[in-house]
Amino acid sequence: MSRTPESRSLSSGEVARALGVSQVTLRTWEQRYGIGASDREENGRRRYTADDVDRLRRMRALQAQGSRARDAARLVLSRSAAETTVDRRRQRITEAAELLDVAAVGDLVDDALASLGVAKSWTEVVAPVLRAIGARWARTGDRDAMAAEWALAAAASAALDRLRAPAPARGPALFVCGPAERHELPVKMLSAALGDDGAPAMFLGGPVSLDVLRVVAARFAPSAVVVWSMTSPSADVRTLRTLHAEGVPVRPAGPGWCGLPTVGEPLPPSFADALTALGI
Repeated sequence: MSRTPESRSLSSGEVARALGVSQVTLRTWEQRYGIGASDREENGRRRYTADDVDRLRRMRALQAQGSRARDAARLVLSRSAAETTVDRRRQRITEAAELLDVAAVGDLVDDALASLGVAKSWTEVVAPVLRAIGARWARTGDRDAMAAEWALAAAASAALDRLRAPAPARGPALFVCGPAERHELPVKMLSAALGDDGAPAMFLGGPVSLDVLRVVAARFAPSAVVVWSMTSPSADVRTLRTLHAEGVPVRPAGPGWCGLPTVGEPLPPSFADALTALGI
């Protein structure tokens, strides 16, 4: 599963900038460890495919976990990075988030997504770390915890953006957040997990107006429109009821709908049960 947005091959300079390393480092990795560019131009310049960049991202992530360069390259080339325990992944992500090292957190989440898949990365790695940081914030009011939660959420969201989404198809599950919703990561992960398992899914990022939702629903004939709200102020009952009245198969999701007069079949609260309810 590639996470490089461009389908074209990249130059060594472009890859170096994307990964935050020097071109000398890229050449060293290729010469010493055999992990580098698959293609060459006629003049001998290296060209990196999406798969090449994917492997290099995983190598960077393993180094962030404490692996030596030689060992990281060996693990990537043998595709055995999944041997890293989830406890170790959680520990390294927590440490990087506490340091507000968003780039390192992104590398670690990239590696988890590549090694474990989206669903397991969320339920066993990212969500537990977010809960632990959030509990500390709630208990002590520690602003450092608030910043660490931001760093992890931002890096995980960007990692999902690097996943190459399949071309839109008829009948996908559509995922949209309520207006003013600031906690989109859980439903964004849910959408990505569906796509990871081959089910058609589309996450509609950012504020989406009712008129846009109508057009998208008419175009793709979705199997479900999941409307996510973490808190009640972002739960837009009017939009939910309007779409339902027009025959759109809406499904409210998230704790923000609790106690509100919703319509449509709510998604189960657990991540695994929600995947099952959506057809996985």
